[in-house]
Amino acid sequence: MKVYEAIARSLVAEGVTDFFGLMGDGNMWLWGALCRDPSVKAYSLRHESMAVSAADGYARTTGKVGVAMVTCGPGLTQCGTSLIAAYRGKTPLVLVAGEIMAGAKNRTQSMDQRRFVEASSARFHTITSIDNMAEEIAEAFYAARLHRGPVVLNLPMDLQEEEFDWDYDYRPSTDFLPPRIETPNPDQLAPVIDKLVAAERPVIIAGRGAIAAGARDEIVKLGDRVGALLATSLQGKGLFAGEKWDIGIAGAFASAPSEQLLADADFVLGVGAELGYYTTEGGLLFPSAEVARIDIKAMPEEIGVIPGLYVQADGRRAVAAINEALEARQVRKEGFRTSATRAVLDAPPYQFEPPADGFDPRALAGRLGAALPEGVLFTCGAGHFFSWIGMYMPLPKRAEIQYSYGFGAVGQGLGVAIGTGAGNPGRQHVAVEGDGSMMFNIQELETIVRHKMQMVLVVWNDGGYGAEVHKLIAKGFNEKLAQWESPDFVALAKAFGGDGVQLSNVSQIGEAVAEGLRKGGLYLIDARVSPTTPTEGYSKVYYGRENHAPLLRPVW
Repeated sequence: MKVYEAIARSLVAEGVTDFFGLMGDGNMWLWGALCRDPSVKAYSLRHESMAVSAADGYARTTGKVGVAMVTCGPGLTQCGTSLIAAYRGKTPLVLVAGEIMAGAKNRTQSMDQRRFVEASSARFHTITSIDNMAEEIAEAFYAARLHRGPVVLNLPMDLQEEEFDWDYDYRPSTDFLPPRIETPNPDQLAPVIDKLVAAERPVIIAGRGAIAAGARDEIVKLGDRVGALLATSLQGKGLFAGEKWDIGIAGAFASAPSEQLLADADFVLGVGAELGYYTTEGGLLFPSAEVARIDIKAMPEEIGVIPGLYVQADGRRAVAAINEALEARQVRKEGFRTSATRAVLDAPPYQFEPPADGFDPRALAGRLGAALPEGVLFTCGAGHFFSWIGMYMPLPKRAEIQYSYGFGAVGQGLGVAIGTGAGNPGRQHVAVEGDGSMMFNIQELETIVRHKMQMVLVVWNDGGYGAEVHKLIAKGFNEKLAQWESPDFVALAKAFGGDGVQLSNVSQIGEAVAEGLRKGGLYLIDARVSPTTPTEGYSKVYYGRENHAPLLRPVW
């Protein structure tokens, strides 16, 4: 048995059923060996960075380790941005990369791969010998699972083609993982309970961790008991939709009513939510509040923008334990759920003047949300436009939304969307990406078509880099430096084998989404929005305008 065949067996033992990558000299024999297994599906992308982004999206929505595979040298260097994005997003991911053999005379693609990987915020594990290989592969997957981040598994090309002269025995990393600390420590939980009992204006902010833990119902029960308002991080968007005391997203994408109420909060409990810089507006969103967090991970490595109490536990179990303790103490109070709060939430929304130079992005986001089917998988890229999705697009029941904003990098959305789609075959999938970001990786439209994936892809087209446009205007520079005449995205989609439509009116978005879902495959919707309308966040930060974003309510 060849070494590359043994490595393939190891990956299958680690649970790999799908992987993403580009073939090259550094990985082609391993690629071929993996694809001999009928249980494994390879997604061959057109750019290495998109392969890593796809593995990132796949891991987020499946709970499995995402696996990507690239060749040596330049194949690896293409992946830097996506590795950092996966690190920032705490995604368990293994990137298998070939490496030129030490001492090779042809060193065209040779480089110090360890230095590059570590500079890209990933862990570096290399195969040193046949004798150590099984343990070293398991260590790489163990690190990805335990530390929830990207790991590069480095494979010297010469070693891959050596022969095994003995039986290959592999124990997967899952055999060695310690049990997670899911049950809350009563000593850690006690001060949180006391703070909730004492709080007059409590708020609970749930994040992606609360969704993963299935903590929604327990959080709603806790909110009812202590009179807390219910909010989410951006990643938890829509979790409490339909609840009477839901105030939507907390942080940079908060509505005007939410922003007003959060300023008066006296205690904030985060459940599976980092409560980082953007969720807390740099620590200024709830200046009078004490803070506590419940999260499955160990204590944060940094104090952060707002220090406070911390409980390491499963979100659902911890909140259930709080509910039991409060029930025993017969705690039931009005809290923040007063008539004055209700008046703020029910105030009529601000009326904006619609723009005259393209679709109103507020209307487009609202109508897009109304067009989404129940249970939809929604993937959102990054750029000026994704604020409209956060602040103005309601989500239907059982929807799941994934963002590609982890590193603040544009151009990642299409790869993440391919991965989320691959991890959820048969689930209706709608994605949105900006026109500037689309041009980073337009070639991946062909990947979607070739792999017969279903994706309704909305191009939020403002004919430029919207973030830069508004910043240039605010500083008195020529905004045309960041604008261009848009290409025909529908023609490009059709050239790659897909279909689509360019909207002539914002009211057509619902019909277009329905048509795309009915047809299947790649269906691109080119929506040309106003290039001069800044999002609420940009209006506030760069133009000093008051936030007027309305409180989102579900459309069902």
